[in-house]
Amino acid sequence: MGIYLDNAATTNLCREAAEAMRPYYGMEYYNPSSGYAASKRVKAKLEESRAVIAELIGAKAEEIFFTSGGTEADNWAVNEGVRLKGHIISTAIEHKAILNPLNEYRMRNGKVDIVYPDREGIVHPASIRMKINRNTKLVTVMMANNEIGTIQPIKDIGHMVHEHDIIFHTDAVQAFGHIPVNVDDLAVDMLSASSHKFHGPKGVGFLYARKETGLHPFMFGGGQERGMRGGTENVPGIIGMTAAAEVSVRRMKDNITYCQKLNNHISYRILHEVPDAIINGSRESRLPNNISISFKGTDAQSLLVMLDMKGISASAGSACNTGSKSASHVLKAINVPEEYIGGTLRLTIDSDISFRQADYTVDIIKMCVDELGGNVEEAIYVGDTN
Repeated sequence: MGIYLDNAATTNLCREAAEAMRPYYGMEYYNPSSGYAASKRVKAKLEESRAVIAELIGAKAEEIFFTSGGTEADNWAVNEGVRLKGHIISTAIEHKAILNPLNEYRMRNGKVDIVYPDREGIVHPASIRMKINRNTKLVTVMMANNEIGTIQPIKDIGHMVHEHDIIFHTDAVQAFGHIPVNVDDLAVDMLSASSHKFHGPKGVGFLYARKETGLHPFMFGGGQERGMRGGTENVPGIIGMTAAAEVSVRRMKDNITYCQKLNNHISYRILHEVPDAIINGSRESRLPNNISISFKGTDAQSLLVMLDMKGISASAGSACNTGSKSASHVLKAINVPEEYIGGTLRLTIDSDISFRQADYTVDIIKMCVDELGGNVEEAIYVGDTN
């Protein structure tokens, strides 16, 4: 079995989630919308899951809507601004599940402003404040970036946005289950999450929408999710996601401590031992499991093939950009030098990675970068002023 370093793309299904799901693929297969006793039992379990998810983020059960994943939840949130035919503000480093529907809205003469982060990938509240106008209906800023791991000052942005009575959404797909999330503390009105990013099953997620936002239906059908999202619920997926969420939150403190130590170890070794390397994103405000690293004059795709041959699974960026050969919009937005962008690896770790495996990975990266003929210069850290 190899070394898996692509946890931002997807995580393995935890044992607790698999066990929780099993009965609902077998004996408890009933449709929760039916009226007989067995279906009511499944419906009750579904509502229990809703209440658990709500409690984990400090929300009310009726404010949780189950979706097919983070992409649907993000699209639903953007759709609120589109329905209001208002001005929408977002950032240049959002996931394409936000940026693409915003581009579609702009093509239909919708008003959209995109704010750029600083070189560490941090979006400053003042930058958003400058774009707000009397017709602004929605601000959406991701909580933590899926490529470079930078965590945004969501609480500060949220309180500032609320001064103007504007709906505030955050894409917490990479954050929930990895760092603390409380919707009241963060001052968010809507929040998106995806199960398979925190050891739950694929194909399920949720949207939190504060009751006062007046959320509109996203999918019409049989009236499920209180008429907001038609279609029979993915009962096994929802129950598995809930189990994984409980486990992730319970283990979060220990996982953060371990992953931060492992992250620092890997980053330190690469910066001091691999010529001409830079790490992208913020030093202080980043996900504990994310390392985005670039090597000057190196082809990341070739590097990934070489790592794969040595039993190491990593990524050149977001796994959601399937088949894309264009340079990362996130790295461009934070002004990573052109000669580094094409040589970028994203290593996303988990608590099951040992320090021995980490050292092996760094040794292989060193060897592969050398074979690919990277230029030799002093290693630097993007964002450093020293």
